[in-house]
Amino acid sequence: MYKGNSFFLLGKYQKAIKNYDVAIKCNPDCIEAYINKGMALKALGQHQKAIENYDIAIKYKPDSVEAYINKGISLYELGQYQEAIKNFDIAIQYNPNDAEAYYHKGISLDDKLGQYQEAIKNFDTAIRYNPNDAEAYYHKGISLDDKLGQYQEAIKNYDQAIQYDSTNLGIYINRGVSLCELGQHQEAIKNYKELGRNQEAIENYDIAIKYKPDLVEAYINKGNALKNLEKLLEAIENYDQAIRYRPNYADSYNNKGAALCILEQYQEAIENFDLAIKYQPDFPDAYYNKGIALNELGRHQEAIESCNLAIKYDSDNVYAYQLANELAQKIKKSNLRIITD
Repeated sequence: MYKGNSFFLLGKYQKAIKNYDVAIKCNPDCIEAYINKGMALKALGQHQKAIENYDIAIKYKPDSVEAYINKGISLYELGQYQEAIKNFDIAIQYNPNDAEAYYHKGISLDDKLGQYQEAIKNFDTAIRYNPNDAEAYYHKGISLDDKLGQYQEAIKNYDQAIQYDSTNLGIYINRGVSLCELGQHQEAIKNYKELGRNQEAIENYDIAIKYKPDLVEAYINKGNALKNLEKLLEAIENYDQAIRYRPNYADSYNNKGAALCILEQYQEAIENFDLAIKYQPDFPDAYYNKGIALNELGRHQEAIESCNLAIKYDSDNVYAYQLANELAQKIKKSNLRIITD
């Protein structure tokens, strides 16, 4: 048994099964061996064989909560949702305080049977008996936002889930979607930035886009990550997608303009900065970036004016001060040369 458990923990399920079979041969009524063998079979996707082992465990111990829960999980995987719920209910009958049984019953009710309110009740009960169960909070959040449109309540549950499991990317993705639905776009951006950096982040933004194809913040942040990897054309494609879904969002134009500047397409960059300013007239970054592009085109006086507007809307913008001063000195030297000549 112990050797089988060691193989199971190492993910060597076939070897684990062989050892559980040895344990069963030595002790045919060892319910733990049947349950653990069933779990190894479940891990290999052999759910019907897993159920056969859980049934033997139940034969020897009809009140085995663990056997009923695991049987229910395999029935769920086989698409037998009502049968799965029956097994979770039997587990609850034998142990009314078992959080796992309520959690899995909630999953079956929500995900496949569309009984969202009933699912939430089960997630709440799971949380009552296991208050730090991140998955219960997470799936309750999904029921609240995706199915019932209760985004604020969903966010509260995602926050609780993150408190107990900050590594689950799905929680951040769904939290970001709920924030967007509430119009809290800046908060959504912060949320998605927590998902990771660059290549890893791109994969996470793709998941977010898969679940919500019009999620502007995901396109913008994916574009930023691509820009950091110097994949500028791909970055611009993502900014364009963001613009497609929200044509009046200044950040998309500003970020696209920044990518165009790196590609030395300064005139097109200026056009994008102008659009950013059109939709957000007090956008200091857009004015500063426009100043950079104007400078590269030799339009120094216009660049200074743009930097001054950046400073007007953000008096702490050190870079705008520096660029404006450098350009002023450049113009002054140019005028002196003209006088000397």
